[in-house]
Amino acid sequence: MIALRIAAARQFEQFGYDQVGAADIANAAGLSRAGFYVYFRDKAHIAVSVLRPFVAVAFPTGGAPSNTAATANLEQLYGMINDNRRLVQCLEPLRVEAPGFVGEVDARILRWHGDLLEGAGLDARLAGLLSAMSIGLAWRPPAEQDWGVGGVTELLSPLMSRKGEGLRRGLCPPAYLDPGQADVSWRGQLSARS
Repeated sequence: MIALRIAAARQFEQFGYDQVGAADIANAAGLSRAGFYVYFRDKAHIAVSVLRPFVAVAFPTGGAPSNTAATANLEQLYGMINDNRRLVQCLEPLRVEAPGFVGEVDARILRWHGDLLEGAGLDARLAGLLSAMSIGLAWRPPAEQDWGVGGVTELLSPLMSRKGEGLRRGLCPPAYLDPGQADVSWRGQLSARS
């Protein structure tokens, strides 16, 4: 089973979720296609099995560690996303194939970013926007990736410093952050609530 998970992670990272099938994963692991189905129902099942530990490491349930600076946490996260771009991109097709899992991941990512912002003395309602920026890096071309990581943290550094000038709790424009008016998902879509 571990060989299959390693093979799946490598296949997803090399070719992307949509280009990989159960037979490809089994072959890469040195098993027959039937051997794949002894352990996993389908490609979505193994993708969840591969992504669950990645998400647990990238977004620990205790939130962002309080013993390091918020920008350092973002730099570490962005490095993980950059190194595993196609693996992170697997979340999108899994929205249809494993919506329960992706819903859990969405909530975990949003909670992690909210904890990070609160720990930096910022309004946690910005977590949706920061989550969208973080996960969105997986879809940027590699040439732009370095600017994205450094640029985002460079822009946020003054905001996340206790001494920095910028948006602080309660100083954000209420029209954009009123939870009754708008919801910014981690994918960066703005949708009105009814």
